Amino acid sequence: MSKKLAKIRKLVKSKFEENDWKYHILPVVNYTKKLARIYKVDREVAELAALLHDIGRADIKHDEDHHIVGIPIAEKILRNFDYPEKVIEEIKHVIASHRTSKGPKPRSIIAKIVANADAMAHFDILPVFFWWRHGRENFEETVEWVKNKTEKDWQKKLTLPGAKKMVEKKYKAIKLLLNSLRYHEKEK
Repeated sequence: MSKKLAKIRKLVKSKFEENDWKYHILPVVNYTKKLARIYKVDREVAELAALLHDIGRADIKHDEDHHIVGIPIAEKILRNFDYPEKVIEEIKHVIASHRTSKGPKPRSIIAKIVANADAMAHFDILPVFFWWRHGRENFEETVEWVKNKTEKDWQKKLTLPGAKKMVEKKYKAIKLLLNSLRYHEKEK
């Protein structure tokens, strides 16, 4: 890992709450690194993109539009570390497109990798989804939200065959678990 990348990693870590860092950002980074090897892309650029993909969400007030808010934040960080314009533009595209349902569709292989890694990380944190949604809806609505999020990630965000293959067993297990959480009324 380059010194610049190590410093950015430390900077990004300092901006996120510990659970968000451990249970989302790091898994996205780890899946991105695995996919970067498979798809033979620049690993440093891919890792930078993964580290910065949710930087706009570090300030929770911007959660819904974090893919927009994060672009100038990431650009400033990258310019401060003297990254070339080509790298900055690539990472800005990754941030704008990583959600896939909002903003542009991922065009570059690195943007596709990070969008896929973002979805893959969701399959690792099923209990966190329930915790995250706690207090926002009743349990049945929370289960429905998690089911929809999981299905959207599987059907729409996971576009790389290597990514789908890595998390297929988790997806099937989550689907089985969520389908078993149906509300059962007592028989009268």
